Amino acid sequence: MVKLPRPFTALSILLVMTLATVGSPAPAQAFAALPISARSAVLLDAGSNSLLYAKNSRLQRAPASTTKILTAIVAAEMLPLEGIVTIPAFAESVQPSKIHLRAGERYYVRDLIRAILMNSANDAAEVLAVAAAGSKSAFGARMTAKAKAIGCRNSRFVNPSGLPDERQYSTAYDMALIMRQVENYPFIENTMRTRTGVMCSLQGRKINLRNHNRMLWRDSREVVGKTGWTRRAKHCFVGHIGSGSRKTYVSMLGSNGLWRDLRILVDYSYGKSYKAVRKPVKLKGRREDTREIQAALKRAGYYRGKVDGLMGPATTKAIRKFQKANGLRSDGIVGSNTLAKLRPFIA
Repeated sequence: MVKLPRPFTALSILLVMTLATVGSPAPAQAFAALPISARSAVLLDAGSNSLLYAKNSRLQRAPASTTKILTAIVAAEMLPLEGIVTIPAFAESVQPSKIHLRAGERYYVRDLIRAILMNSANDAAEVLAVAAAGSKSAFGARMTAKAKAIGCRNSRFVNPSGLPDERQYSTAYDMALIMRQVENYPFIENTMRTRTGVMCSLQGRKINLRNHNRMLWRDSREVVGKTGWTRRAKHCFVGHIGSGSRKTYVSMLGSNGLWRDLRILVDYSYGKSYKAVRKPVKLKGRREDTREIQAALKRAGYYRGKVDGLMGPATTKAIRKFQKANGLRSDGIVGSNTLAKLRPFIA
């Protein structure tokens, strides 16, 4: 066995330790306890590539329509933006969301990419996939290969739209890495920050486009990204916050309150402090408590009735649904565990 010189050995050990820490998230206890409902979330600093915040960052979950960010990247690599695609018949039977493409119509690739990023058009996503790779499954394999090439170790993609499929999954951390790649595609980034637009077929039919990212209207700070939702995935968002030296990549999967959670992550990335978890709400009386619970369930998206303080069947049903969605015993009773899960939605 050859004995290495001592200086070389020390340098090698230092290099190995350095490489081992690159891209590795800090332990969960190092991050603030943000009051968000999302099952997993990440804030990744653009300058240092270090995690500013992480919650279940490697938890595999369905990414829903945030998948379309990777779809746009792979499509842009495989097809020229000025290329023309003829819409096949299958596009008319694709599940929503969609822009109702018609068989035989012809569109520029760039406009179909705009449609998937702004309107989250599943029909446009599937048409691009087949045009680029011959089939959705072949395109899914290219998506997975691209994801692995940029460091996504816990992701698999089988369709370009994000429609439910148990074989398709990613993590908050991997989706942040995918969003980081958007910097290499100015057309995609500019499309994601565009509020509204119009696309036209070569035959002249116009389709209005409107970005699903409400933060483009609601917040003066730059919050660019792609939304997603399915029953299984719940609300998702992947994008970036700010620009230049203070850009942060944000990835959030499995949220029960998309815009509230996203606003908390944006505020935190801009320096707002969350040093402690909010204190329990003091009980004022049964009817007042029930109003508080109903209002929280309404914000979380589980209750649509009146906030009247009456514990009726609709309120009990909403509690059960909320408990089931959050891995609690579905008994319709708001005990300490259920109240803890509801607390982020209590104003």
